[in-house]
Amino acid sequence: MSQNALGDLLAKWRDNAKTWRTIFFAVLAVLVILNVFIHSHHGHFWHLDEYPGFFAVFGLVVGLAMVIIMKKIVQPFIKREEDYYGD
Repeated sequence: MSQNALGDLLAKWRDNAKTWRTIFFAVLAVLVILNVFIHSHHGHFWHLDEYPGFFAVFGLVVGLAMVIIMKKIVQPFIKREEDYYGD
């Protein structure tokens, strides 16, 4: 596949971003619904992962915690003044 054809394909996908987002959210919803009906044989995390949707909630909480930690704790150590690198 040439670079121009690949670029055209990616541009076409970018133009249909709303459709792709809908597809991805539909797949996510199906996976969460399947998690209600498909049970694991045994839990590993104090049997919390036996509850339906545990990993979806766990991923959301951990992702939000990472964002908050980076924003509030790490960013003050790594940020620089606006003209740090000169003009």
